[in-house]
Amino acid sequence: MTMESRATLVAFGSLKRASGVTITYRRAATSGTFVAVPGDTLVDTENDEGQTVRTKVRDYLVLRTDFESLIGAGLRPHRGDEIDETVADYARTFKVIELAGNESRWWDKSGQVLRVHAVETQKTSTTTAGA
Repeated sequence: MTMESRATLVAFGSLKRASGVTITYRRAATSGTFVAVPGDTLVDTENDEGQTVRTKVRDYLVLRTDFESLIGAGLRPHRGDEIDETVADYARTFKVIELAGNESRWWDKSGQVLRVHAVETQKTSTTTAGA
């Protein structure tokens, strides 16, 4: 392992401890839980009328070894994979999407951390009404 790879893993470990959330990653019948670091990316697209539309995409920074232990060595996120996360009393489901031609990209030059792109498809309250 290179010095850059080790430095990336140390830095990402600190980031996970400070800002990580537990997610469930699902592809077909395969699912598993691990800690990822959520973030957002603003994306500008053009609609049918030629107007610029800004959309917020949810990103998850995921340790490559966590992802590969669930999905398989050398495999990457696929469009349609799902990510479940609980945020502020809501169970939220996100679907992996393609952004700029890729469902994910490397966060670092050494290929240790993936940035997975997703959009929210479902949001359900986890609290009981009147509780």
